[in-house]
Amino acid sequence: MQDNTSAIHKPVEEAFTSQLAIFRALIEHSSDVIIISDENGIERYISPSITNVLGYQPEELLSKSQYLLHHPDDRDRVRDIFFGFVKSRSATPITFSWRFLHKDGSWRWIEATASNQLDNPLIRGIILNFRDISERKALEARIERDSIRFRAMMDAIHDQIEIYDTNGKVLFASKIPEYLVSSTDELNKRDELLWWVHPDDRPRVVQQFTELVSGQTHEVLSEYRVLADDGCLRYVETFATNQVDNEAIGGILANVRDITERKQFEESLRLAKEKAEADALEIERSNLEIRLRNRDLKKLNEEKNELLQVVSHDLKNPLYNIQHEARAILTSPDEAERHAGGVLQCADKMLRLITNFLSIHAIEAGRITLQIEPVDVSEKLNRVLTSYQETVRHKTIRVQTDLPGQPVFTLADRAALYQILDNLISNAIKYSPTGGQVHLSVSASAGAVMVRIQDEGVGVPLDEVDRLFQKFTKLSTRPTAGESSSGLGLAIARKLVKLLHGDIWYEHHPGQGATFVIELPIALTLAS
Repeated sequence: MQDNTSAIHKPVEEAFTSQLAIFRALIEHSSDVIIISDENGIERYISPSITNVLGYQPEELLSKSQYLLHHPDDRDRVRDIFFGFVKSRSATPITFSWRFLHKDGSWRWIEATASNQLDNPLIRGIILNFRDISERKALEARIERDSIRFRAMMDAIHDQIEIYDTNGKVLFASKIPEYLVSSTDELNKRDELLWWVHPDDRPRVVQQFTELVSGQTHEVLSEYRVLADDGCLRYVETFATNQVDNEAIGGILANVRDITERKQFEESLRLAKEKAEADALEIERSNLEIRLRNRDLKKLNEEKNELLQVVSHDLKNPLYNIQHEARAILTSPDEAERHAGGVLQCADKMLRLITNFLSIHAIEAGRITLQIEPVDVSEKLNRVLTSYQETVRHKTIRVQTDLPGQPVFTLADRAALYQILDNLISNAIKYSPTGGQVHLSVSASAGAVMVRIQDEGVGVPLDEVDRLFQKFTKLSTRPTAGESSSGLGLAIARKLVKLLHGDIWYEHHPGQGATFVIELPIALTLAS
């Protein structure tokens, strides 16, 4: 039975011995130093690699405290860390560094990772794994010196050197303008990109920054304004390049220069030049004003002459006719009724002409008052037609109307709408040949009422259409029965339509007479 037990234990012992040998070989040939220390800081085991790292043989340091071999400036700190770790019984390893006296008398920086194994019955101590980090510390010191040297150079340069990430956050600034903020953090305190740029310049500068970040351009030279805390404007010039792929920079590199003094000098030159040019332009401006006044006076004189011509012809002729009809009444009492009709017809012409004169004057002087209300367009059109029954009968003109079965309302002034329709229907009858036809239609569409008035006259020549709605316009087309025309009817109609927020236009159809279209806003509630 004993032989069998030995046979079973022997392979286990051999495997354990083999694993132990491997573990010992790993420790003894590791470049790091392995130390097992008790809770009082006394070393119980030191790996042979201590010789390569610090020059000592393991037996020189075993069973004694190494406190006096620590740099004087580090001793208390290392002791507090070690015994604090022992007391905590923490299972989480800690890492710390300090200076240790090499056997050759030099100080070496070492970094140790400590694992608390005091409660492990196989170890019952603190395992320290440390290595020499003197070269790393020397490199860090050199980097620190270079950083100080770089900062000194940056402070000596008048320009600002800045680095931005791709979102516009300031990663580095060689100096912060005192007139703006006191720190880089304050530059990044707002979410708005480049918030310190003047609002009028910011969209352009942000666009340039975006193009630089996206790679659309590799470098940008830009001038813009900065609003200082005291409310004063500063001008800066920035040259920026995309250095995102440069590991040393990793962002947008910008050289920022204050050019306020240069801008102020340029502004002084500009103002001096502007003053000189202004003095030179003053005479030209005066001459221009004189030319404009002469043009206005000429236009007023032309309108006066046109008005006098209309008055002398279109008012004088009806007065002559009234005199003629009045004498006929006196000499032929039995035909008084017929001649009285002639007097009434002449008076109507004069009244219409005077009404047009007063209307155009009131509209242009801004003295017309409109009462906007829903007005039935078909009813108003029929009322105008009624006033022309005698004229239509006299010229044997056929009037064809195409009106909707139900009232169509527009938002308008009743008197203004009546005058618009009266002027257009009067024109259609006036320029229609004897025996001709006038077609009138009213229709409603989404948001508008359309009125079309078409005659069978010769129409308006295409080269005269642009002058149709001007005052005192005399076209080559003439009324068909010798009727008079003041040249104001269409001008008044257009001005009134515009006041009613509508539109009016002429449609040119060669050989089909003249067609005028009026578009007015619809009164939706009443129309529905």
